[in-house]
Amino acid sequence: MAKVYLSPAYHKFNPCAVAGCDETTHNNLYLDELEVFLTACGIAWKRGPRRVPNSSEDGDVLMRRAVAESDAWGAEVHYVSHTNASTNLSDGVGQGKARGYRPIIFQGSQRGERLALFMTTRRREVYDGQVSLNRRTDLYELREPRAVTYYEEHVFHDNVDDARWFHDNLRSVARSAAKGLCDYFNLPFVEPYTVADPPQEEEVPTESAPLYRVQVGAFRSRSGAEALLSQVRAAGFGGAFIATAQQ
Repeated sequence: MAKVYLSPAYHKFNPCAVAGCDETTHNNLYLDELEVFLTACGIAWKRGPRRVPNSSEDGDVLMRRAVAESDAWGAEVHYVSHTNASTNLSDGVGQGKARGYRPIIFQGSQRGERLALFMTTRRREVYDGQVSLNRRTDLYELREPRAVTYYEEHVFHDNVDDARWFHDNLRSVARSAAKGLCDYFNLPFVEPYTVADPPQEEEVPTESAPLYRVQVGAFRSRSGAEALLSQVRAAGFGGAFIATAQQ
């Protein structure tokens, strides 16, 4: 079975342009959505610690613990979920001008390049901003895990439009990521949520087509007709109606 280790952001508090949120919180909300898709697709997952924002926890310790767990478990993909920023806290929340999806892989990793091809292709299906892949070697969660690392930088959380889009589309983003992982592992994607069939257009009869009517009762009192009409409509025949006829 394919195995993916999910490693959320471990920052103390990086405020988001969406009021009341922060990078650690919305990445955990996103991973909550992704877990459902991975389970449906038959991909085993294990998840790193969920840091409490503004707590006394040490983010570096949590990150190193996550890498150790990923290695011990034998993950095939170490999946890091972060969001980006182009401003400092002193600039004020929500003042970022940059937008875009900028994931990162380890420089020179052939597995990383293959995974990134699938992931960025799927993200373009749901995100209309710029998509650009970055390659680095300096980040701990890129260079240390034995598994291939895919390091998400989903959006710029200090940009109001980007942050709002991410919050409004957590499930769509998770679905796109699950599809990319299925592509990488050569697995079929399985949709865990029921998708309603589109409404069928009612066929409008033309002048040349016959129109057939069905009568279900005849009454001398209107109250009797209305009682039956209520039963017929309750049974699902919303187009039923009462017609009067002269004897």
